[in-house]
Amino acid sequence: MKVLILGCGYTGQRLAQWLVHQSIAVSVTNRSGKAIASLAAPVFAFEYSPGEAKLLPDEAFSNVTHVLSTIAPDAQGIDPVAASLMPTLQRLNLAWFGYLSTTGVYGDTQGAWVTEDSPLLSQNLRSQHRINIEATFLKSGLPAHIFRLPGIYGPGRSIFERLRSGTANHIHKPGHVFSRIHVDDIVQALWCSMRSPSPGTLYNIADDEPSEPSTLILEGSKLLGIAPPPAQPLDAATLSRMAASFWQECRRVSNQKMKEQLGVQLLYPTYREGLKSCLSEEQQCP
Repeated sequence: MKVLILGCGYTGQRLAQWLVHQSIAVSVTNRSGKAIASLAAPVFAFEYSPGEAKLLPDEAFSNVTHVLSTIAPDAQGIDPVAASLMPTLQRLNLAWFGYLSTTGVYGDTQGAWVTEDSPLLSQNLRSQHRINIEATFLKSGLPAHIFRLPGIYGPGRSIFERLRSGTANHIHKPGHVFSRIHVDDIVQALWCSMRSPSPGTLYNIADDEPSEPSTLILEGSKLLGIAPPPAQPLDAATLSRMAASFWQECRRVSNQKMKEQLGVQLLYPTYREGLKSCLSEEQQCP
């Protein structure tokens, strides 16, 4: 196995670090091509803008068997990988291709559960772009696997940072829930799929307990030993346009297929276990 991760952001880097620790050959891309201090793996530059792309050198694809794309589409809905790397990927003898998408494709279900077979009803333009890109990869002839992710959290990227900085919006909207997933549970789901490819399959990757954001703030505050910020109704909160858009949709994401077909046993079934682990890991880092 040799893995190429296209886009080495938060999730891509966490996966790459895990693969390195398992002695799996891995390389990654970022926009600069500069080495990543915490990652002992080759890094290649890949940057795309409409009509212009830095194509990866042949070396980046040498003996690659598994490719994961974590790169989001641009504002026009163009996926850099589909737009510029597809012919190269199609020539490779890949055993597995993965694409990180979003559970936003389901749109608002007013809190009802969604599965991989639920209709894609999103009215959000960003999610509509994702729907189109998913279809592109599934029809591409690649051994494509689609992973639909809700809110991602983990060490260095959780409610703790906002609580410490005083920027956490404690919005109280009873009945409005969000699904979440710890980054290390994404990593294990991807690894399970890489080892047992099932091209053309879609998976929701989420934990067991969709919950109100208020519960996350209360739990995070308790773990930090601080008073939670005062709660306020949604219409009184100051939110960015993107943040406000998340509150326009409410759904519960089923992870049954992930468990049954991939055999995933969640490391962090709920935000409670996940936040405790995040804090522990952060405290161990200098």
